[in-house]
Amino acid sequence: MRIRHLGKTAATVCILMAFAVTTLLAGCSSNGASTGNSGGSSPSPAPGSNAEKSDNGEFVTLTWYMTAPLDPRPNEEKVMAYLNGVLKEKLNVNLVFKFIDGATYVQKMKVASAAGEEFDIFTDLNQLGFSQNVSTGMAMEIDDLLAKYGQNIMSKVPGQAWQAVTFNGKKYGITNPSAWVSSYNIALRQDIVDKYDIDYASIHSYEQLEPILKMLKEKEPNLIPFLGNFAMPNTMDTVSPMIGYDNLDGQWKSMLDNPEWLKLQKLQHDWYNKGYIPKKQVTDYIAEFKSGRYAGTTYHIYDASFAKVSTDLATPMVSTPLDFTHYVTGSTIRSAVNYISTTSKHPERAMMLLDLLYKDKDLFNRFCYGLEGDDWEYVSGKGTDNPTIKTKDKLEWAIWHPFIGSLWDQWPSNWNSQEVLNGLLEANEKSQYSPFVGFTFDSTPVKKEMAQIDAIFPEIATLYMANDLDAKIAEYKEKVNRAGLDTVLAEIKKQVELWKKTGGN
Repeated sequence: MRIRHLGKTAATVCILMAFAVTTLLAGCSSNGASTGNSGGSSPSPAPGSNAEKSDNGEFVTLTWYMTAPLDPRPNEEKVMAYLNGVLKEKLNVNLVFKFIDGATYVQKMKVASAAGEEFDIFTDLNQLGFSQNVSTGMAMEIDDLLAKYGQNIMSKVPGQAWQAVTFNGKKYGITNPSAWVSSYNIALRQDIVDKYDIDYASIHSYEQLEPILKMLKEKEPNLIPFLGNFAMPNTMDTVSPMIGYDNLDGQWKSMLDNPEWLKLQKLQHDWYNKGYIPKKQVTDYIAEFKSGRYAGTTYHIYDASFAKVSTDLATPMVSTPLDFTHYVTGSTIRSAVNYISTTSKHPERAMMLLDLLYKDKDLFNRFCYGLEGDDWEYVSGKGTDNPTIKTKDKLEWAIWHPFIGSLWDQWPSNWNSQEVLNGLLEANEKSQYSPFVGFTFDSTPVKKEMAQIDAIFPEIATLYMANDLDAKIAEYKEKVNRAGLDTVLAEIKKQVELWKKTGGN
């Protein structure tokens, strides 16, 4: 996914998923942006449902908290001056972004909430979590606001996705459409494919890839056949890194009991012993591949033109999609959610702003990309609804599109081509929805047990390197059981039953 590719962000805890994202940046408020007071009296009622009319009552300032997508942001003052000029004309508002470093986002938002600070919108990348945002009263119930001012949002967010941000029949957040599943694929160097006339397009599984790796191990002794960054089907609806609902057999379980995960561990173990993958743990796969020591890798976005994978890995590549069955889960849907704060004095205008970003594709992309000339240039299609652009190599302004609206409204660029966007959308549309999309687990009653179990997650990253894999898996299963797995699963099932009785599907 593009968010990961741009390198200024770091993924939140995930299990081979590309979606739940946390970004890193130092800072608190927008440097140089207008800083007007977010207080004041409520605006006069908006005339009708046309959020683009300038006749929207008194001029007000909206404050929007967000994990910072980019640091530094030297062009922020100019970008915000432009954006606020447009927003004054369309909505009669001034917008102030307050960007927070990803590492301190949770702490600072909790402090702001506890202090009763007045702000209007906050974007949560599943850091605070839907359950906490609702239970603590941070998030406003928005059904009426959506009905009056959110028609464009309602038209673009898939109906099933609303379950992930609904509690007791009420909507509390806007989940921005994005790559809720990733189109994983096998990528091979073009020169290696040409040299050995490899029929890469017929490979759609790791098992089908293995004969190629065996051949390369024999004929290319100076290369490691495969980088070893394996992906697996997203079939688990997780409530923590180690525990989730297995959509394939309908059971809540530990990751150590997930057949798909166990199958992958055994494959990795076998390839590790055969020398098909490196003898060390790799954390930065893109940087490692650029060393030139590898023939192939797993890549997280399928691009039929191969342009993105070739650009990212800095050498001509070809790729072929893995034949995976994916499930859209509650945690992936909640990877980027916008909430209206209960302390907002201007909730109507806040919803108008969010809806405008779904309606006005040109303005939405200028929010995300910045200013023409300063931050990007047209490549083609200027004046159309879907031009292609190129950003400057050194970004001075960026907001990742899923933070504020629908990824599918993104202008094609050197971040994501139209082919990439189409591929991601197709992967979403082909995927099934987990039956627990709308379930959020409150871990408070089993906080101690969950902490002990999740602490094991980093340890199993190199499990495949064990001399006796089966014995090592059994050892970790026993460790998880001693940490209180049965207690946690019992609490999950208890909450699931209550959820079903109160309207859960």
